Amino acid sequence: MPQCKTCGKNAESEYCFRHKPRKPLPKTSSGFTKKLDKSDEEIRKISEMREFFLQIWSKRSHHSEVSGRWLGKEPLTVFFHHILSKEKYPQASLDEENIVLLTLEEHEQVELDMYRYEEINEQRKYLLNKYQK
Repeated sequence: MPQCKTCGKNAESEYCFRHKPRKPLPKTSSGFTKKLDKSDEEIRKISEMREFFLQIWSKRSHHSEVSGRWLGKEPLTVFFHHILSKEKYPQASLDEENIVLLTLEEHEQVELDMYRYEEINEQRKYLLNKYQK
């Protein structure tokens, strides 16, 4: 397994989750998505997810839903965590109830141990019941 260039921890690529370069959500989808080497379907999904995250950002307080810590004024993708994974539950990927706002550190922790936070565990139980009917 590769090692993070910054801290030396195991990583899936050059950097671990904590040190992976972060970018803010783009201000507009025009131009941004065409620069990517993606299919039209992938571009549509990226744009749809961007709009979904911005919609949540406009409705919710910009604080972690676990610790209450301030996330800042600018929405970064790392603040948005899918409680049920997009891969296993694609029908829940655009469900606002499936998104929790977290700090970078909290997101990193929940990626390492999905059962770390009781608040998220309770929501996961609710969502599993909702989507397994």
